[in-house]
Amino acid sequence: MNVNNTKMNVNNTTMDGTDYWNAYFVHLYIPLDILLILFIITGVTGNGLVVYIYGFKRKTIKDGQYFLPYLAVANLLESIICSLNGLAMTLMPLTNEFDILCKCGGLLGSAIICMGVCLLVMIAIQRYLKVCRPNGPIMTIKWRKIIMICGMFISGVLAGPSLIAYGSVPLESNNRNISGKICGKITSTVSSIYDAVLGVAFILFCGLLIVPYCLIAWKTCRHLKKRDQRNFESQKRCRKENTENQRQGNSISTLDTELKPECSIDLPSNKQQSNKITRDHENNSLRYHQKVKQKQQKTNQRIISKVTKMCLIITLTFLISSIPKMLLTFAEIVPSSFFENATDMEILGLMFVNQFYIFNSIANPFIYTFFDKTFKTEIKNIFCSCICTKKR
Repeated sequence: MNVNNTKMNVNNTTMDGTDYWNAYFVHLYIPLDILLILFIITGVTGNGLVVYIYGFKRKTIKDGQYFLPYLAVANLLESIICSLNGLAMTLMPLTNEFDILCKCGGLLGSAIICMGVCLLVMIAIQRYLKVCRPNGPIMTIKWRKIIMICGMFISGVLAGPSLIAYGSVPLESNNRNISGKICGKITSTVSSIYDAVLGVAFILFCGLLIVPYCLIAWKTCRHLKKRDQRNFESQKRCRKENTENQRQGNSISTLDTELKPECSIDLPSNKQQSNKITRDHENNSLRYHQKVKQKQQKTNQRIISKVTKMCLIITLTFLISSIPKMLLTFAEIVPSSFFENATDMEILGLMFVNQFYIFNSIANPFIYTFFDKTFKTEIKNIFCSCICTKKR
Protein backbone atom coordinates (compact mmCIF):
# COMPACT_ATOMS: atom_id res chain seq x y z
CA MET A 1 0.00 0.00 0.00
CA ASN A 2 2.83 2.39 0.88
CA VAL A 3 4.61 1.50 -2.36
CA ASN A 4 1.52 2.32 -4.41
CA ASN A 5 1.09 5.63 -2.61
CA THR A 6 4.72 6.48 -3.28
CA LYS A 7 4.31 5.71 -7.00
CA MET A 8 1.17 7.84 -7.18
CA ASN A 9 2.96 10.74 -5.48
CA VAL A 10 5.87 10.47 -7.94
CA ASN A 11 3.48 10.40 -10.89
CA ASN A 12 1.56 13.39 -9.58
CA THR A 13 4.81 15.28 -9.07
CA THR A 14 5.91 14.43 -12.61
CA MET A 15 2.56 15.51 -14.04
CA ASP A 16 2.70 18.77 -12.14
CA GLY A 17 6.24 19.37 -13.46
CA THR A 18 5.17 18.52 -17.03
CA ASP A 19 2.13 20.80 -16.88
CA TYR A 20 4.25 23.62 -15.49
CA TRP A 21 6.93 23.30 -18.16
CA ASN A 22 4.32 22.83 -20.90
CA ALA A 23 2.66 26.12 -19.90
CA TYR A 24 6.09 27.72 -19.58
CA PHE A 25 7.15 26.73 -23.12
CA VAL A 26 3.76 27.75 -24.54
CA HIS A 27 4.35 31.22 -23.11
CA LEU A 28 7.95 31.21 -24.37
CA TYR A 29 6.90 30.35 -27.93
CA ILE A 30 4.35 33.20 -28.27
CA PRO A 31 6.64 35.28 -30.58
CA LEU A 32 7.12 32.21 -32.77
CA ASP A 33 3.33 31.62 -32.82
CA ILE A 34 2.79 35.18 -34.06
CA LEU A 35 5.44 34.67 -36.75
CA LEU A 36 3.85 31.41 -37.92
CA ILE A 37 0.41 33.04 -38.11
CA LEU A 38 1.93 35.85 -40.19
CA PHE A 39 3.50 33.19 -42.42
CA ILE A 40 0.06 31.68 -43.03
CA ILE A 41 -1.61 35.03 -43.79
CA THR A 42 1.21 36.27 -46.03
CA GLY A 43 1.66 32.92 -47.78
CA VAL A 44 -2.04 32.49 -48.56
CA THR A 45 -2.47 36.09 -49.74
CA GLY A 46 0.74 36.35 -51.78
CA ASN A 47 0.69 32.92 -53.39
CA GLY A 48 -3.06 33.18 -53.95
CA LEU A 49 -2.46 36.34 -55.98
CA VAL A 50 0.30 34.58 -57.95
CA VAL A 51 -1.99 31.65 -58.78
CA TYR A 52 -4.84 34.00 -59.76
CA ILE A 53 -2.70 36.29 -61.96
CA TYR A 54 -0.39 33.75 -63.60
CA GLY A 55 -2.93 30.93 -63.74
CA PHE A 56 -6.23 32.65 -64.58
CA LYS A 57 -5.81 36.38 -65.21
CA ARG A 58 -3.12 36.23 -67.89
CA LYS A 59 -4.15 34.89 -71.27
CA THR A 60 -0.60 34.18 -72.40
CA ILE A 61 2.28 33.12 -70.13
CA LYS A 62 5.90 33.46 -71.17
CA ASP A 63 7.93 30.33 -71.71
CA GLY A 64 10.00 30.87 -68.55
CA GLN A 65 6.92 31.44 -66.38
CA TYR A 66 5.15 28.16 -67.09
CA PHE A 67 6.05 26.50 -63.77
CA LEU A 68 5.43 29.59 -61.60
CA PRO A 69 1.68 28.99 -60.96
CA TYR A 70 2.40 25.40 -59.91
CA LEU A 71 5.24 26.57 -57.67
CA ALA A 72 2.86 29.12 -56.14
CA VAL A 73 0.34 26.35 -55.35
CA ALA A 74 3.09 24.32 -53.67
CA ASN A 75 4.24 27.39 -51.70
CA LEU A 76 0.67 28.18 -50.64
CA LEU A 77 0.12 24.66 -49.31
CA GLU A 78 3.57 24.68 -47.69
CA SER A 79 2.87 27.95 -45.87
CA ILE A 80 -0.38 26.50 -44.47
CA ILE A 81 0.62 22.91 -43.64
CA CYS A 82 4.13 23.59 -42.33
CA SER A 83 2.99 26.59 -40.29
CA LEU A 84 0.20 24.51 -38.75
CA ASN A 85 2.73 21.79 -37.93
CA GLY A 86 4.88 24.42 -36.27
CA LEU A 87 1.92 25.75 -34.28
CA ALA A 88 1.12 22.22 -33.11
CA MET A 89 4.69 21.96 -31.81
CA THR A 90 4.59 25.33 -30.05
CA LEU A 91 1.07 25.06 -28.60
CA MET A 92 1.60 21.47 -27.40
CA PRO A 93 5.35 21.38 -26.70
CA LEU A 94 5.15 18.56 -24.11
CA THR A 95 1.61 17.21 -24.41
CA ASN A 96 1.38 16.20 -28.09
CA GLU A 97 -0.27 12.78 -27.88
CA PHE A 98 -1.92 12.92 -31.33
CA ASP A 99 0.26 10.37 -33.10
CA ILE A 100 -1.85 10.17 -36.28
CA LEU A 101 -2.03 13.95 -36.58
CA CYS A 102 1.75 14.16 -36.21
CA LYS A 103 2.33 11.50 -38.87
CA CYS A 104 -0.14 13.06 -41.35
CA GLY A 105 1.33 16.52 -40.81
CA GLY A 106 4.84 15.20 -41.41
CA LEU A 107 3.73 13.30 -44.54
CA LEU A 108 1.93 16.27 -46.11
CA GLY A 109 4.66 18.73 -45.18
CA SER A 110 7.42 16.51 -46.59
CA ALA A 111 5.49 15.85 -49.82
CA ILE A 112 4.78 19.54 -50.44
CA ILE A 113 8.39 20.56 -49.73
CA CYS A 114 9.73 17.85 -52.05
CA MET A 115 7.32 18.93 -54.79
CA GLY A 116 8.46 22.53 -54.45
CA VAL A 117 12.10 21.46 -54.75
CA CYS A 118 11.30 19.37 -57.85
CA LEU A 119 9.62 22.40 -59.45
CA LEU A 120 12.69 24.52 -58.72
CA VAL A 121 14.87 21.88 -60.39
CA MET A 122 12.57 21.89 -63.45
CA ILE A 123 12.82 25.69 -63.65
CA ALA A 124 16.63 25.56 -63.38
CA ILE A 125 16.90 22.97 -66.17
CA GLN A 126 14.51 24.95 -68.39
CA ARG A 127 16.54 28.13 -67.84
CA TYR A 128 19.73 26.25 -68.72
CA LEU A 129 18.23 24.96 -72.00
CA LYS A 130 16.88 28.40 -72.86
CA VAL A 131 20.09 30.34 -72.20
CA CYS A 132 22.97 27.93 -72.77
CA ARG A 133 21.48 25.75 -75.51
CA PRO A 134 19.02 27.91 -77.47
CA ASN A 135 19.40 25.74 -80.57
CA GLY A 136 19.28 22.46 -78.64
CA PRO A 137 16.36 20.42 -77.29
CA ILE A 138 13.25 22.34 -76.21
CA MET A 139 11.11 21.49 -73.17
CA THR A 140 7.70 21.20 -74.83
CA ILE A 141 4.33 21.30 -73.03
CA LYS A 142 4.09 17.52 -73.24
CA TRP A 143 7.49 17.00 -71.62
CA ARG A 144 6.71 19.58 -68.95
CA LYS A 145 3.60 17.66 -67.93
CA ILE A 146 5.52 14.37 -67.92
CA ILE A 147 8.27 15.89 -65.79
CA MET A 148 5.70 17.30 -63.35
CA ILE A 149 4.10 13.87 -62.96
CA CYS A 150 7.56 12.40 -62.31
CA GLY A 151 8.15 15.13 -59.72
CA MET A 152 4.91 14.24 -57.93
CA PHE A 153 5.89 10.57 -57.94
CA ILE A 154 9.37 11.33 -56.53
CA SER A 155 7.80 13.55 -53.85
CA GLY A 156 5.44 10.77 -52.80
CA VAL A 157 8.26 8.22 -52.66
CA LEU A 158 10.47 10.50 -50.55
CA ALA A 159 7.66 11.57 -48.22
CA GLY A 160 6.00 8.15 -47.74
CA PRO A 161 8.40 6.72 -45.12
CA SER A 162 7.75 9.72 -42.84
CA LEU A 163 4.63 7.85 -41.66
CA ILE A 164 6.97 5.35 -40.02
CA ALA A 165 9.84 7.65 -39.11
CA TYR A 166 7.84 10.39 -37.35
CA GLY A 167 5.19 10.39 -34.63
CA SER A 168 4.42 11.23 -31.04
CA VAL A 169 7.52 10.26 -29.04
CA PRO A 170 8.17 10.40 -25.26
CA LEU A 171 10.48 13.05 -23.84
CA GLU A 172 12.06 12.89 -20.39
CA SER A 173 14.22 15.44 -18.61
CA ASN A 174 15.52 14.73 -15.13
CA ASN A 175 16.78 18.25 -14.49
CA ARG A 176 13.43 19.86 -15.24
CA ASN A 177 11.26 17.01 -13.96
CA ILE A 178 9.56 16.52 -17.32
CA SER A 179 7.93 13.39 -18.71
CA GLY A 180 5.82 14.26 -21.75
CA LYS A 181 5.30 13.60 -25.45
CA ILE A 182 6.41 15.62 -28.45
CA CYS A 183 5.93 15.35 -32.21
CA GLY A 184 9.31 14.30 -33.53
CA LYS A 185 11.45 11.60 -35.07
CA ILE A 186 11.13 8.06 -33.78
CA THR A 187 14.53 6.64 -32.86
CA SER A 188 14.87 3.47 -34.92
CA THR A 189 16.81 1.92 -37.77
CA VAL A 190 14.11 2.90 -40.26
CA SER A 191 14.30 6.58 -39.30
CA SER A 192 18.11 6.52 -39.55
CA ILE A 193 17.96 5.01 -43.06
CA TYR A 194 15.24 7.49 -44.00
CA ASP A 195 17.39 10.41 -42.82
CA ALA A 196 20.30 9.10 -44.89
CA VAL A 197 18.11 8.82 -48.00
CA LEU A 198 16.75 12.34 -47.48
CA GLY A 199 20.27 13.67 -46.96
CA VAL A 200 21.47 12.16 -50.25
CA ALA A 201 18.35 13.42 -52.05
CA PHE A 202 18.84 16.93 -50.65
CA ILE A 203 22.49 17.02 -51.79
CA LEU A 204 21.44 15.76 -55.24
CA PHE A 205 18.69 18.39 -55.51
CA CYS A 206 21.12 21.13 -54.44
CA GLY A 207 23.52 19.99 -57.17
CA LEU A 208 20.74 20.05 -59.76
CA LEU A 209 19.85 23.58 -58.65
CA ILE A 210 23.37 25.01 -58.43
CA VAL A 211 25.02 23.47 -61.53
CA PRO A 212 22.58 24.90 -64.17
CA TYR A 213 22.84 28.42 -62.78
CA CYS A 214 26.64 28.15 -62.60
CA LEU A 215 26.67 27.18 -66.28
CA ILE A 216 24.35 30.10 -67.04
CA ALA A 217 26.69 32.46 -65.17
CA TRP A 218 29.69 31.08 -67.09
CA LYS A 219 27.87 31.52 -70.41
CA THR A 220 26.90 35.06 -69.43
CA CYS A 221 30.49 36.00 -68.50
CA ARG A 222 31.76 34.65 -71.82
CA HIS A 223 29.12 36.62 -73.71
CA LEU A 224 29.94 39.85 -71.84
CA LYS A 225 33.68 39.42 -72.49
CA LYS A 226 33.06 38.86 -76.20
CA ARG A 227 30.78 41.88 -76.32
CA ASP A 228 33.34 44.12 -74.64
CA GLN A 229 36.04 42.85 -76.99
CA ARG A 230 33.85 43.52 -80.05
CA ASN A 231 33.05 47.02 -78.79
CA PHE A 232 36.73 47.74 -78.23
CA GLU A 233 37.69 46.48 -81.70
CA SER A 234 34.91 48.44 -83.42
CA GLN A 235 35.86 51.64 -81.60
CA LYS A 236 39.50 51.12 -82.52
CA ARG A 237 38.56 50.54 -86.17
CA CYS A 238 36.35 53.63 -86.19
CA ARG A 239 39.12 55.82 -84.78
CA LYS A 240 41.55 54.51 -87.35
CA GLU A 241 39.14 55.26 -90.22
CA ASN A 242 38.46 58.76 -88.90
CA THR A 243 42.20 59.45 -88.68
CA GLU A 244 42.74 58.31 -92.28
CA ASN A 245 39.83 60.43 -93.49
CA GLN A 246 41.23 63.50 -91.76
CA ARG A 247 44.62 62.94 -93.38
CA GLN A 248 43.02 62.63 -96.82
CA GLY A 249 40.99 65.78 -96.17
CA ASN A 250 44.09 67.74 -95.20
CA SER A 251 45.98 66.63 -98.32
CA ILE A 252 43.05 67.56 -100.57
CA SER A 253 42.67 70.98 -98.92
CA THR A 254 46.42 71.64 -99.43
CA LEU A 255 46.11 70.77 -103.10
CA ASP A 256 43.06 73.02 -103.42
CA THR A 257 44.98 75.97 -101.96
CA GLU A 258 47.79 75.52 -104.48
CA LEU A 259 45.50 75.30 -107.51
CA LYS A 260 42.99 78.01 -106.55
CA PRO A 261 44.71 81.02 -108.21
CA GLU A 262 44.86 79.18 -111.54
CA CYS A 263 41.16 78.33 -111.56
CA SER A 264 38.56 81.03 -112.19
CA ILE A 265 35.50 78.73 -112.10
CA ASP A 266 33.42 79.07 -108.89
CA LEU A 267 33.10 75.46 -107.67
CA PRO A 268 32.77 73.96 -104.21
CA SER A 269 36.17 73.69 -102.61
CA ASN A 270 37.80 70.32 -102.11
CA LYS A 271 38.00 71.06 -98.40
CA GLN A 272 34.22 71.37 -98.20
CA GLN A 273 33.78 68.17 -100.16
CA SER A 274 36.23 66.31 -97.92
CA ASN A 275 34.50 67.62 -94.80
CA LYS A 276 31.17 66.48 -96.18
CA ILE A 277 32.58 63.04 -96.96
CA THR A 278 34.03 62.82 -93.45
CA ARG A 279 30.71 63.81 -91.86
CA ASP A 280 28.80 61.30 -93.97
CA HIS A 281 31.25 58.59 -93.05
CA GLU A 282 31.00 59.43 -89.37
CA ASN A 283 27.19 59.37 -89.57
CA ASN A 284 27.25 56.01 -91.31
CA SER A 285 29.67 54.57 -88.75
CA LEU A 286 27.47 55.96 -85.94
CA ARG A 287 24.41 54.26 -87.43
CA TYR A 288 26.36 51.05 -87.78
CA HIS A 289 27.50 51.13 -84.16
CA GLN A 290 23.97 51.90 -83.00
CA LYS A 291 22.63 48.89 -84.91
CA VAL A 292 25.37 46.67 -83.48
CA LYS A 293 24.66 47.98 -80.01
CA GLN A 294 20.92 47.31 -80.36
CA LYS A 295 21.59 43.76 -81.52
CA GLN A 296 23.97 43.21 -78.61
CA GLN A 297 21.41 44.57 -76.16
CA LYS A 298 18.77 42.19 -77.51
CA THR A 299 21.19 39.26 -77.23
CA ASN A 300 22.19 40.41 -73.77
CA GLN A 301 18.54 40.62 -72.71
CA ARG A 302 17.96 37.12 -74.06
CA ILE A 303 20.90 35.67 -72.15
CA ILE A 304 20.57 37.70 -68.95
CA SER A 305 16.79 37.96 -68.85
CA LYS A 306 14.73 39.05 -65.91
CA VAL A 307 13.11 35.63 -65.76
CA THR A 308 16.49 33.98 -65.25
CA LYS A 309 17.45 36.48 -62.54
CA MET A 310 14.09 35.98 -60.85
CA CYS A 311 14.41 32.19 -60.88
CA LEU A 312 17.98 32.43 -59.60
CA ILE A 313 16.94 34.57 -56.62
CA ILE A 314 14.02 32.21 -55.86
CA THR A 315 16.49 29.30 -55.80
CA LEU A 316 18.96 31.20 -53.60
CA THR A 317 16.13 32.06 -51.18
CA PHE A 318 15.18 28.40 -50.98
CA LEU A 319 18.78 27.29 -50.30
CA ILE A 320 19.41 29.97 -47.65
CA SER A 321 16.17 29.24 -45.79
CA SER A 322 16.30 25.43 -46.09
CA ILE A 323 19.93 24.54 -45.33
CA PRO A 324 19.70 25.26 -41.54
CA LYS A 325 16.57 23.10 -41.29
CA MET A 326 18.20 20.27 -43.23
CA LEU A 327 21.29 20.39 -41.05
CA LEU A 328 19.16 20.12 -37.92
CA THR A 329 17.12 17.27 -39.39
CA PHE A 330 19.78 15.13 -41.05
CA ALA A 331 23.04 15.82 -39.26
CA GLU A 332 21.46 15.80 -35.77
CA ILE A 333 23.83 18.51 -34.60
CA VAL A 334 21.58 19.14 -31.59
CA PRO A 335 22.45 16.64 -28.83
CA SER A 336 19.75 14.95 -26.79
CA SER A 337 20.91 16.77 -23.67
CA PHE A 338 20.44 20.20 -25.27
CA PHE A 339 17.16 20.98 -23.50
CA GLU A 340 18.65 19.97 -20.16
CA ASN A 341 20.99 22.95 -19.85
CA ALA A 342 19.85 25.32 -22.63
CA THR A 343 18.66 28.83 -21.83
CA ASP A 344 15.28 30.15 -22.93
CA MET A 345 16.77 32.24 -25.73
CA GLU A 346 18.74 29.25 -27.04
CA ILE A 347 15.60 27.09 -27.14
CA LEU A 348 13.60 29.86 -28.83
CA GLY A 349 16.42 30.46 -31.32
CA LEU A 350 16.58 26.75 -32.17
CA MET A 351 12.83 26.61 -32.74
CA PHE A 352 13.02 29.71 -34.94
CA VAL A 353 15.78 28.15 -37.08
CA ASN A 354 13.72 24.95 -37.26
CA GLN A 355 10.75 26.87 -38.70
CA PHE A 356 12.64 29.41 -40.83
CA TYR A 357 12.41 27.23 -43.95
CA ILE A 358 8.77 28.37 -44.33
CA PHE A 359 10.11 31.82 -45.23
CA ASN A 360 10.90 30.46 -48.69
CA SER A 361 7.19 29.92 -49.41
CA ILE A 362 6.19 33.51 -48.56
CA ALA A 363 9.17 35.29 -50.18
CA ASN A 364 8.46 34.29 -53.79
CA PRO A 365 5.46 36.63 -54.37
CA PHE A 366 7.63 39.60 -53.32
CA ILE A 367 10.32 38.45 -55.78
CA TYR A 368 7.75 38.25 -58.58
CA THR A 369 6.53 41.76 -57.73
CA PHE A 370 10.06 43.16 -57.90
CA PHE A 371 11.06 41.57 -61.23
CA ASP A 372 7.78 41.29 -63.14
CA LYS A 373 6.29 44.71 -63.97
CA THR A 374 3.14 43.16 -65.43
CA PHE A 375 2.53 41.19 -62.25
CA LYS A 376 3.08 44.35 -60.20
CA THR A 377 0.59 46.26 -62.37
CA GLU A 378 -2.00 43.49 -62.02
CA ILE A 379 -1.68 43.60 -58.22
CA LYS A 380 -2.16 47.37 -58.22
CA ASN A 381 -5.25 47.02 -60.40
CA ILE A 382 -6.72 44.37 -58.09
CA PHE A 383 -6.17 46.48 -54.97
CA CYS A 384 -7.51 49.62 -56.69
CA SER A 385 -10.66 47.78 -57.80
CA CYS A 386 -11.16 46.40 -54.28
CA ILE A 387 -10.81 49.89 -52.75
CA CYS A 388 -13.20 51.40 -55.28
CA THR A 389 -15.77 48.64 -54.64
CA LYS A 390 -15.62 49.26 -50.87
CA LYS A 391 -16.10 53.02 -51.33
CA ARG A 392 -19.22 52.42 -53.40
